[in-house]
Amino acid sequence: MLPKMFPNKRTMMLFVSGLLVLLLVPALLIIRPGSTAKASGGGGGCTGGTPTVFIYPTTSSPGTSINVSGSCYPTNTAVKIFFQNPANGVVTSVTDQGGFFNSQLAIPSTYVQGSRYFVHVNTNTFSVKVLFTFTKPSLSVFGGGYNGSLFTFGSLVLVNGRGFAANETVDLVWNDSVSGPMKPIIAGADSSGNVNTTLTLPSFPNGSQLQLVATGRVSGVTASALVHETPGVIPNPTAGVIGTTVTLNGGGFGNNENVKIVFQNNVVAKAFTNAMGAFKTSFVVPSTAKPGFGYNAIVASGQTSGAAANASFTVEPNLSISPNQGPAGTFIVVKGSHFTPSGTVTILLISPFLGGSGGSGGGQTFLAGLTALPNGTFKVTVQIPLGLLPGNNYFIQAIDNQTGGSNQVKFRVL
Repeated sequence: MLPKMFPNKRTMMLFVSGLLVLLLVPALLIIRPGSTAKASGGGGGCTGGTPTVFIYPTTSSPGTSINVSGSCYPTNTAVKIFFQNPANGVVTSVTDQGGFFNSQLAIPSTYVQGSRYFVHVNTNTFSVKVLFTFTKPSLSVFGGGYNGSLFTFGSLVLVNGRGFAANETVDLVWNDSVSGPMKPIIAGADSSGNVNTTLTLPSFPNGSQLQLVATGRVSGVTASALVHETPGVIPNPTAGVIGTTVTLNGGGFGNNENVKIVFQNNVVAKAFTNAMGAFKTSFVVPSTAKPGFGYNAIVASGQTSGAAANASFTVEPNLSISPNQGPAGTFIVVKGSHFTPSGTVTILLISPFLGGSGGSGGGQTFLAGLTALPNGTFKVTVQIPLGLLPGNNYFIQAIDNQTGGSNQVKFRVL
């Protein structure tokens, strides 16, 4: 037949040589992520079928492992699998009687961003390579407020990072345009290369450009997120009677500026910020303070930057009892001051053993109701109820019904 088709012997030899090349040269396929790789030469349980290769996932963080599987291959065939080049390690798998194989392949912990990477699957007769992409590095920071965009000095923020190497140490560094980078905070990536941690927002000069930068120590991957800090002031304690000393920590103000501290519309202290816009000062709750909860009872304002922050504080009325211990049925004298002038007051016994623990929050027993004097004081005698458990602590609570302010003192049943 061939001599008739090709009278010229040279032409016939060229045709035969070309045919042999087509039959012997391995097949090479390049597949996009998520696609199934196919190559000719099926066997085993897929007679007449086409060998296929599938990787999952097609996008992952460095240092993780992916699944590589294939079907419709010849039976008992050695399959060599490697990432980008054999130097990264070769995994050998052998197809079963159905022409199927399945293996895990470790992804390197480092890579060059912007490069194209492939998973290679080779046999003696053909080769397949499937495109793989590394997870794009990213960093997100969430604060308070409705949409997580409120970042106040001293508050906790949630940090989420992706695309780092599995289980590597990640350095988190606050960096602002005025002071430069701060000391790194160490975090750890999980087995998927994700970072999830919380940080307390430190003070930065008001108006500076602030970002959080995350860098993987193994992968070298870097990601960052911009944050806009708002001033904040943190009181300690957040409640107290008149005469209580309250310590204030403030941040997010202008650097090296004077800050005015106002409590219930009266100036009670002044402070001076450092280079990071932070200050620490204290004040004493004055005798003119009104009892009750105040949402913005404390206001700090920068005299140069105009930055301001407020904090809540509850002024508790003064309360004392005599005696403060005795058997059930004991009569005690309850005294109070700094209540609302001529306002109504409720006296309760709080039991930690009836529906609660500790002082407030336990079971309540009404002891007396009265009207404070025009100067905001009162004095009343009440009886400790019968049947209370000896050896336990109970609490006498007085509530200013006009303001909601209250205080309590301990009574021990003997």
